[in-house]
Amino acid sequence: MSEATPKQSGVVRVLRVIVGIIAIALAFFILAEPGLGVATLVLLLSFALLVLGFARLLRGLSHKLLTKLHRVVDIVAGVLSIILGFVVLSFPLLGISTLVLLLALAAMIYGITTIVLGAVARLLQKWVRAFLVVVGLLSVVFSFIVIGDPALGLFTLVILLAVSFLMNGIESIVSAI
Repeated sequence: MSEATPKQSGVVRVLRVIVGIIAIALAFFILAEPGLGVATLVLLLSFALLVLGFARLLRGLSHKLLTKLHRVVDIVAGVLSIILGFVVLSFPLLGISTLVLLLALAAMIYGITTIVLGAVARLLQKWVRAFLVVVGLLSVVFSFIVIGDPALGLFTLVILLAVSFLMNGIESIVSAI
């Protein structure tokens, strides 16, 4: 460990290892039981919407230095986010459908911007530009496949969630050692 990085206490290190093991176990449970991944995604989306909503609402109600318009926008956005959080909890399929659609939209935007980058980035080597165009085209094709077959998008989200838990678990353990 470098001089600039303070050593963690023994308790913190043990807790980081435990959190890492739990995250890795969750990754494998999600892969073994994709329904758990879907439920986790719904809960994460609901939780994020509720936390964001309450934060925006509280900021709009209490932050006197903001302009009146900014405070009103925060209050409205907060209330809408809270409502959406409860809607996702009440209608989980709607939340999952939204996540799948957002995944497809993100892949499409990424693909289009990557194609444009490959087409206009004259300073890059030709093979790099061609590679960018191919990657962009694949992303756009993937987005259309997900729109056409939402189950594939859901499967992709579950895999991404499992990989995220796995990588975060490994990072937690490694940083504690």
